[in-house]
Amino acid sequence: MKLRSVWVFHLNTGACNGCDIEILDVLTPYYDVERLGVKLVSTPRHAHALLVTGPLTRQSYYAAKRAYEAMPPKPRIVIAIGTCACSGGIFYNSYAVRRESERLGLEYPRAGGTSEFLPVDVYIPGCPPRPEEILYGLALLLGIAEKKLSPRHYREEEFVLPRTQFKAWVEVILKARIRKELGYFDGYKLLERFMELVDVAETPEALKRLVEEEKLKEKDSRLRYGLDKLYEYYLEVVRTYEDILSQKRRVLRVQK
Repeated sequence: MKLRSVWVFHLNTGACNGCDIEILDVLTPYYDVERLGVKLVSTPRHAHALLVTGPLTRQSYYAAKRAYEAMPPKPRIVIAIGTCACSGGIFYNSYAVRRESERLGLEYPRAGGTSEFLPVDVYIPGCPPRPEEILYGLALLLGIAEKKLSPRHYREEEFVLPRTQFKAWVEVILKARIRKELGYFDGYKLLERFMELVDVAETPEALKRLVEEEKLKEKDSRLRYGLDKLYEYYLEVVRTYEDILSQKRRVLRVQK
């Protein structure tokens, strides 16, 4: 269904108002989004599309659901504006954010924000997105502009984090753990040494041998203890990651 004009209803689901201000900016005569046929309406009953901002808080969930259900059945478009609406942003794991499904610490790719409960058609990330980016997203929707990127579909055997990205995940989690054991200064320096061992080792057994050799060289008992804890945490993260992959593969098989 090709649209020549889109009437939009603005829905704030817990945003800080940064994205909302940018939407207002788009509506001013300077950017004049109405020249593209986009018109802001005061009720979702008249809207072709929802402009959603915010990470979807518990308090706003039911109002957002009623607004979506009040829209005409077709085309019923959802546009997520801002990082919070696209993925949950920095509030991704907040107790105040509505969860449609149980989230996992190493989830990849991430799900969150508006896509937790609505089928999003257009994502416009940014914190906040510039008015030009919002205009470009609307132009894509109307078919005025062409996409610069195309989606890539992963096969089951490809659904694995690249080694460099997996290492980044591991490092972030180990940083949070080791600073509680040894503090920032000693903990982070020891983590650098440990990650060098991870790069060299091909298997957990080889990593264990390298850790034991490193402990023999180390005179400080606190750092020897820290190496043991890092190895323990590392195995825990690897097991968690493998569990997530197996769950996602089961989901992919069910969907097929």
